[in-house]
Order: sequence, then C-alpha cells, then structure tokens
Amino acid sequence: MKLRTAIAFGVGYVLGARAGRERYEQIRLAFGRITSNEQVRQVIDQGKGIVDSSTSQVRDLAADQLRNAGEAIRNRTDGT
Repeated sequence: MKLRTAIAFGVGYVLGARAGRERYEQIRLAFGRITSNEQVRQVIDQGKGIVDSSTSQVRDLAADQLRNAGEAIRNRTDGT
C-alpha cells in the first residue's frame, strides 16, 4: 500500500510540474466553482453524513467482535 501511495504521489507530482502554475490555477478555480455550487454542497454534506454513520456502525461492530473474541479466549484459557 505504501508503494502505491508513493507511486501515485510521484506521478501526480510529475504531471503537476509539467502542467505548470497556470494549469494549477485553472484547476483550483474550477474546483472552487464546483464546490461553491449549493447542489454540490448538499451532495457533499450528504456523503459526509453517510460516511459518518457508516463509520460509527463499523466501529460498533468491531468493538462487539473484539469483545466476543476476548470472551472466547478467556473461556478457552479457563477451561485448560
């Protein structure tokens, strides 16, 4: 995973350096126009809400599984 991240960063850096400052400013301004649109903001906020609720559910599920695993280990060690 770290190798992929490094490669992606390197490719992005090279492409960005080739595009130059002018293209960077064009992309930045386009991004600003898109994200300032109210409908886009609503979709982004909905997405954040979905991610937040999903994260909470996954965290709770993981905690339950860890608790169950701990109980199973205790039961095995107590029985031997």
